[in-house]
Amino acid sequence: MRSRRVRARSRALFSVGGILVCCALGAKERRVAADERPATTLETPRAFGTDSYTVTTVSAVAFYPDQRYYHYGTTADLSRYGEVQTVENFFTKLELPAGAIIDYIGLNGVSPAPFALGVALDERRSDGVIYQVASFDSTQHGMDTEFNTTPIGFQYTGRRELIIKVQQGAFDVPPVFGWVEVWWKRSVSDPTNGPSFSDVLPSHPFYQFIEALYAAGITGGCGNFNYCPDAPLTRGQMAVFLAKALGLHWPGN
Repeated sequence: MRSRRVRARSRALFSVGGILVCCALGAKERRVAADERPATTLETPRAFGTDSYTVTTVSAVAFYPDQRYYHYGTTADLSRYGEVQTVENFFTKLELPAGAIIDYIGLNGVSPAPFALGVALDERRSDGVIYQVASFDSTQHGMDTEFNTTPIGFQYTGRRELIIKVQQGAFDVPPVFGWVEVWWKRSVSDPTNGPSFSDVLPSHPFYQFIEALYAAGITGGCGNFNYCPDAPLTRGQMAVFLAKALGLHWPGN
């Protein structure tokens, strides 16, 4: 059987806080103690009720290597893998709505040794600067999905580009990855201006939510610059709220 030893230059793919420990040729190796490694888990994150997560899964076939001269392949189960004995980076774009709060990243794949695979979520700014949102290295396991253990809590503004990076370590038999999944939930924007209604001031318990409805064009209030927060809601008014919030339209249009 062929050896699956990791080259010294690829022992660490990513480290806590987004510091690259050792992955470039000629970089000085630093052994990472067990208590320094980013905590990960194979247990799927759970959430219920109004704070439930939406899971966006990006298949491995959407990823491509950063260098065109690198060879890569696709397995029968649609996993991706790169060249043997090569540290190879795969990238793809992530599409999420503005205001999404990202808490968990899941990396599905086979990791024959610790640090065999690494995943990072980056944000590319308009000036070309890359900001790393979160990253972790794999532990050793068969085909499974591994997650970060602590919620990331990153809120995406929608004005920049999100990029997912998967890094493969240098092995005689390359590790494979099947997909990356991102667990996120929606949020309500904080008010940026003064009160829009004279009867809903910043001290009102529902101020933030009423301002968000007004800013989104879902409600215009009850007239005379008032919202009438304690007035009953008719079924007709509810239809307007829901249709505008969900962007409903007649199927034939």
